Amino acid sequence: MQTARTILAALALLPGCAAGSLVIEKPADNATNQVVTAMWARDVRRTAQTGDWILSRSYSMTGDLISAATSGESLSHASIYDAERGTIIEALMPAVREVPLENLLARNHLVIVVRPTGLTQEQRLASVERARSQVGAKFDIGGMVGAGAADRFYCSELVLWASGLDGTAGAVVTPSELVQHGEVVYYSGQRSDPALIDTARVSQTMHTRDAVRTAAAE
Repeated sequence: MQTARTILAALALLPGCAAGSLVIEKPADNATNQVVTAMWARDVRRTAQTGDWILSRSYSMTGDLISAATSGESLSHASIYDAERGTIIEALMPAVREVPLENLLARNHLVIVVRPTGLTQEQRLASVERARSQVGAKFDIGGMVGAGAADRFYCSELVLWASGLDGTAGAVVTPSELVQHGEVVYYSGQRSDPALIDTARVSQTMHTRDAVRTAAAE
């Protein structure tokens, strides 16, 4: 497995690996993507708590490589959620950053929310602040091959470190392995699933109707 990860990391650094996926395809219709992203955002906000992890599968070639080289759920990225701000904090080339939840959801094929095991509410709140303290830190390329730097992070490394669960220091931890450190509380399904798309369209219609009714009542 370590050899596979080393090959994976080397491939991920080659030119062109940030290009689109060769394995999965994002729906071509922009309106479809928007309603799916909007439904996922509502679902996550109802379900997730501050300090939960959001694991995802991207539409990039790098995502293909990470998913292919690891076992378990097809996942390629990890981030930590701030329910109060509606943002996620992630280590993504070239640096750690904080972006709106919708930014993450819109670029992914599926998302999973994992609640880390054994953390109190106070510890979950602290984990988000710990991750936020690293915004601007450079991406840890060496960490992907077990040769990381203390002041840099790759995605899974940031999530574990922020949550105080970095007991595997020096080991390469993949997004799919993070599932072992918590409880799955939400699974989005695949963006391209026709049944999911139909559900998203109905959900959007109902959401719009409810918003109109609320506005009229005011």
